[in-house]
Amino acid sequence: MTDRKKLGWTENGIIGLVFTPMGALFAFLGLLFWQLRLGEDPEDPVIFLAVFGGMGLIFLAVGLVFLSLDLKRRQGAQRALDGGYYVMGTIAGVSKPSNTSKGSTYARRVEVHYQDENGVMHVYYSRYFSFDPSDMFKSDKVPIYLEQGGDGWYVDIDAVLPKVVQHQ
Repeated sequence: MTDRKKLGWTENGIIGLVFTPMGALFAFLGLLFWQLRLGEDPEDPVIFLAVFGGMGLIFLAVGLVFLSLDLKRRQGAQRALDGGYYVMGTIAGVSKPSNTSKGSTYARRVEVHYQDENGVMHVYYSRYFSFDPSDMFKSDKVPIYLEQGGDGWYVDIDAVLPKVVQHQ
């Protein structure tokens, strides 16, 4: 593909991007404090190792889990774009998830429905937007790329939106 699609990050990826380096830093500090034998009492290095190292390993593990979930989603979307096929879905509306906000405004995503040949309705969501794209759609049909034999997918919402330049 000549143009790169915006795969976007979800809450999982952002949590992973924050928790992973923070956990690695705390785990490193715990090991460093233990190795340098910091503290006044003989058991202080072990306490430093347990507190800093333990919390660091917890944060590192949680961050790696969340980061791997989002990277798996992004890889599936890329596989769907590279070697999959597409179906046309119908734009059902723009949702405003309450768990994501930028300052005082909430991020938005487009909800797209597709009914397969077996009559099963599939609901997909686009990447997040920092503005309301409701009145900008050029069509009510949007391509949904699906991975052959896999569970990767990508809603190509940019195909039905004009080029948008935000001025803030």
